[in-house]
Amino acid sequence: MRFLQAIHIRQIVIVLLLALLVFMTLVPILFMIVSSLKSNAQIAGNFWGLPSPARWFNYGEAFRTIWRYIVNTVAYAVIGSVCVMLLSAISGYIFAKKTFPGKNMLFLMMLAIMMIPGVLTLIPSYVLYENMGLTNTPWVIIVSSAAGGQIFGTFLCRTYMAGLPGELFEAARMDGATEARVFLRIVLPLSLPILATLFIMQSVGVYNDYVWPLLTIQNSRLQVISVGLTIFTQQFGVTDKGTQFAAYAISSIPLLFIFSFGMKYYIQGMTQGALKL
Repeated sequence: MRFLQAIHIRQIVIVLLLALLVFMTLVPILFMIVSSLKSNAQIAGNFWGLPSPARWFNYGEAFRTIWRYIVNTVAYAVIGSVCVMLLSAISGYIFAKKTFPGKNMLFLMMLAIMMIPGVLTLIPSYVLYENMGLTNTPWVIIVSSAAGGQIFGTFLCRTYMAGLPGELFEAARMDGATEARVFLRIVLPLSLPILATLFIMQSVGVYNDYVWPLLTIQNSRLQVISVGLTIFTQQFGVTDKGTQFAAYAISSIPLLFIFSFGMKYYIQGMTQGALKL
């Protein structure tokens, strides 16, 4: 009886701790939503209080300011992530199921690139894209995101595809299927969970990137949301904090949609990838 009571108490403690962690995680989000309905005076005078009255028009002003940045960022993230998915799937399949001289050494060299901090290659990358004439264009974000996500994407796809049964591929080849048909009809459908995982991770990375767009894009019409969120200044240089918090809330909606529609595949890809590791 005492043993059952001890287990029950332990479960209650675990639930309370988890609830506390969830609450602490949600506090910044709740503060953002509440503050988005306030004016500067309300935020300064009643920091933790509820808005009175609520300024719902903050969201309209914020959307009119940042809608172009959201469209730009979503377009960059989707195009770059699709490129990463396709190229990583091809390279991962080659490393997982094909044999050629120096395969393991080449794969280790690719993994070694992951150990180099991105800040060390920031200036050389800028000089490279400047010489290519891609700076201050959408391609500087798309191409850099496609190239930057290749190494980790290849690692994920190679690890996942190595666990796919080779008998499927042999049977398809015996039936006369070409290598392209095997890849398109068998490899890609079976690799959908890890590709969805890669798409979500890459999209979030592009969506949250700040330093690279700030460095390479000067045209405001081409800028991304992470940089665009810093422009909320009215006359006399006073920042409208309520509108800025509303913009933060609006800018998170595309990521919520991505996770809502892809969470099933994201969790499936992460768990299966971990088991294969």
